[in-house]
Amino acid sequence: MPPLFHKIFFLLEKRFKLLHSIIKTLIKMKNYLIYLSIFCFSFSFAQKKANGKIYIEHPAMEVVEKFNEAFVSGDLETIKSLVAEDFSWRNSTMRTEPGTLQQLLGRSNYLSKNIINFEIKHYGGSYPDALEYKKDNVLDVMTYTWMTGYDKNTGVELNMPRYVNFRMDKDGKISSMSIMDDQVLWNKAYDAYDTKKNGVIYKDHPLVTKVRLLIQDYQVQDVEKIKSNYTENTRFYDVMNSGINEFKSLEEEFAQFNDYMEVFELLDIRESGYPDVLDYEGNGSVVISWWEMDFRNKKSGNTSTIKQHIHHAFNEKGEIVREDYYFNPSQLPK
Repeated sequence: MPPLFHKIFFLLEKRFKLLHSIIKTLIKMKNYLIYLSIFCFSFSFAQKKANGKIYIEHPAMEVVEKFNEAFVSGDLETIKSLVAEDFSWRNSTMRTEPGTLQQLLGRSNYLSKNIINFEIKHYGGSYPDALEYKKDNVLDVMTYTWMTGYDKNTGVELNMPRYVNFRMDKDGKISSMSIMDDQVLWNKAYDAYDTKKNGVIYKDHPLVTKVRLLIQDYQVQDVEKIKSNYTENTRFYDVMNSGINEFKSLEEEFAQFNDYMEVFELLDIRESGYPDVLDYEGNGSVVISWWEMDFRNKKSGNTSTIKQHIHHAFNEKGEIVREDYYFNPSQLPK
């Protein structure tokens, strides 16, 4: 065999052996991946184990429905007939200790007599579930409802989601309840029966001085000095002439102010009554004030007086963080 052919044959043989080795390796990897997939697939199925059934219809649901109807209407005898002798209940958002049947009856009696349009209804498209646990041999009914109504004594509205887990005993009676609803709203409803102080009202106060000086700056129409009374993040709300919570920035507010001043001349500002400082506990302070303002239309020469009511909200540093004002622009001179 010529040397050239011998060399070519040697190279081909070497490449063939390399290719054969690669193919064997790929086959091994493929088999490994297959085995791994089978193992994972089998393992995942091995982790699933039924522990009972979920029912969309069940006699226990009828018991729970009757219980809710009786609770809303204050039918105490029906409630007693539907619960077990050792019945207890717990509101997970309000109480740490289990409540007694007598406490629940008292709650039903009060709510049924004092909450107007009192209702507990299924929320949206939700429906109860009956869960029958095989391992523990227990039956739970879970409800997803909405409670509505308002207290005729205080006007506080009860409008909240309400999740309840009813545990049933072997006789088909309710042995316990676990309730989750809006603790903040319940606290508000209870607090409404008390008189509680939430701060102090001041007639004379350094913040009143700040507001009076601010109004004087408006009277002389020194825009830069006026703006120095606010921060870059102060929000302005023209309550009667804006959408709900349609706030303006400092620049937007004074662009509108300049537009007004091109048409009108501010002749005088007078304090109506006196400002009050509402110093809220832990929530900053608000100065409320009332003013009479005389304007002249620069083109027609007509004049008029408008009334304006202003809220200035201050942070703990004494900076104005929000200004809400009420005035009727139709009262401006034509």
